[in-house]
Amino acid sequence: MTRRVDRVHELLPLLYGFWALAALGRAIYQYVARQPHDALPTHLSALAGLLYLVIAWLLRRNTPQTRRLVWWLLLLELGGVLLVGSIDWLWRPFAYASVWSAFGAGYGFMPLLLPLAGLWWLARRRISAAE
Repeated sequence: MTRRVDRVHELLPLLYGFWALAALGRAIYQYVARQPHDALPTHLSALAGLLYLVIAWLLRRNTPQTRRLVWWLLLLELGGVLLVGSIDWLWRPFAYASVWSAFGAGYGFMPLLLPLAGLWWLARRRISAAE
């Protein structure tokens, strides 16, 4: 089991780095191409990208302190995806989509799945350390 958990540790920072580039790329495109009067989805995409970047960096560091911080950042990310996805699904208030719109459907639901995978990895790591 430890070997699989270690492989997840190698994969998660790469995935978060990739999604950081995707989210920041989307935000930059939206800042350039969209009208500034309704920039909330763009700000949400930029926030998601910056959050992914920080999580990727902290996952690579992989110390007890950074894992504790990553735990809270993953909960923040999951909460953001659930909140924005729910608001978007119920009311459709945004003029255009953000990374977290429709629970990340435009990105294959990865914005919803990644924090769950990260929280699973951290929980498994705690269980492995306790054994």
